[in-house]
Amino acid sequence: MAFAQRIRSGSRYKWLVLVTVGLGILTSTVDGSITNIALPELGRVFGVDPSIILWVSVAYLLASIGLMLTLGSLGDAIGRKQVFLTGFLVFGIGLIITPLSTTLPMLLFGRVVQGIGQAMIIANGNALVVSAFPATERGRALGMENAFVGVGLASGPPLGGFLLDLWGWQSLFYTRAPFMAVFFVMGLLFLQNDRQEGRHMRFDFFGALALFGFISAFLLLLNRGPRLGWTEPLIIGLGTIAVLSLIGFLYVESRSRMPVLEIHRGARMLRERMPVLELSLFRSRLFSTANAANALQFISQGAIIILLPFFLLDGRGFTASQAGLILITLPVVRLVIAPVAGWAADKVSSRIVATAGLIVMTGAYMGLRGVGIDTPVAILITLLLAEGAGSSIFGPGNNSAIMGAVPQSHLGTASGMIGTVRQISQATGIAVAGTLYAVIQGNEESRLLASGVSTAEALPQSITTGFQDVLTVMVVTLVAAVIVSALRGPDPPQSAAGPRGRAGATEPQGAVPRQTAG
Repeated sequence: MAFAQRIRSGSRYKWLVLVTVGLGILTSTVDGSITNIALPELGRVFGVDPSIILWVSVAYLLASIGLMLTLGSLGDAIGRKQVFLTGFLVFGIGLIITPLSTTLPMLLFGRVVQGIGQAMIIANGNALVVSAFPATERGRALGMENAFVGVGLASGPPLGGFLLDLWGWQSLFYTRAPFMAVFFVMGLLFLQNDRQEGRHMRFDFFGALALFGFISAFLLLLNRGPRLGWTEPLIIGLGTIAVLSLIGFLYVESRSRMPVLEIHRGARMLRERMPVLELSLFRSRLFSTANAANALQFISQGAIIILLPFFLLDGRGFTASQAGLILITLPVVRLVIAPVAGWAADKVSSRIVATAGLIVMTGAYMGLRGVGIDTPVAILITLLLAEGAGSSIFGPGNNSAIMGAVPQSHLGTASGMIGTVRQISQATGIAVAGTLYAVIQGNEESRLLASGVSTAEALPQSITTGFQDVLTVMVVTLVAAVIVSALRGPDPPQSAAGPRGRAGATEPQGAVPRQTAG
């Protein structure tokens, strides 16, 4: 214990936190891409068609996204270290359950457990890093953390393919379980206890339930709507549930920050309800606009995620291996650009850095609009590198602004907000882009066939038209993001950091003031 105390009090503490959190986020980030590559094999093993086995990914995402904001708020209430480390254990248990599955329901249960563990890790990761670094290094720290995400995204497909060929689908899960145990021990040794003693909190169960209902129904609506049709009774029902859940959530949260008198063992105790989302945080112009810019940027990212495989495979005729090498440029560029962008966001206004990243992204999307069947691969890769660079420049500075706009007591909420906005916005972008693409591509192919163009020529031409037209819509989305980012207001003064320069040690300007029971 004395060894751990020396580590936690030393100058290396912040770097140990960054490595511990980064490795946890890397491992959970790998999960999506490493599992998707095994979906065809899982369909054969469990004897179900692709539309059913897809729930292996959907169940994981619903659990993760639906609980992320709630678990970030829980970290604020009972301690981020506690929730973060529990995430390693829960994720590890899921990694053991999944490969032992003999039925599809058991497999889905294991994936839900993994999703809950990932939500615990992601929701509290940014908060732990920001708490460990001085305010003057916040962007740099978040940029380096962003690099871990890039490693996870880039390594998932090749690692998954290697393990799948060598040891079968079960190895995609059990081989990672020992790493979660190691990361748990690292966190136990390295992370300082941040639980606020003497603070009596009452968890906002109804707010958490309403939020989960809204996010789950909304994501299922986006996932199934393009396949089943937007007028189907199931889709209308999901939309109704989403709207009612959102209204209920806003109502509950508007009343949740109230002291509650409870009798415990004959003693009168005043407890404070801890809302899942402190709505008064949105009174901060910086917090609101930075999250809005984040949402608009990730909507455009969702379009790229869904459209590029169609364009590369069916439009350009690349093999899966060739397309994979082209697509890997997006996460790889993050490894180099994100840490530099985070460092720059500490030296100049993060608004300038984040807005510059969005401008680069907008230019890349405008260039990609002109990419066609005969465009040289070198130009295509250059534009994708520019898109990845712009996204990597935007992320650290914008996230630093979000984390700096809230008081220390709400860092977990802000961290969970970043992850929730990212996932919901990407899902929205995928659904919107997928629907627009299907309509445009289908109409264009019909027009070409009716004019006498052969099927072999009509398909790639219509795919290219659909790709270009949808990106035109996303350029408009990015222009809106540029405007929102540019108008978001100045960063909170770094001098507002308290002792040792830690971010959020006092209340940043524009943030909601701390409230106490009574």
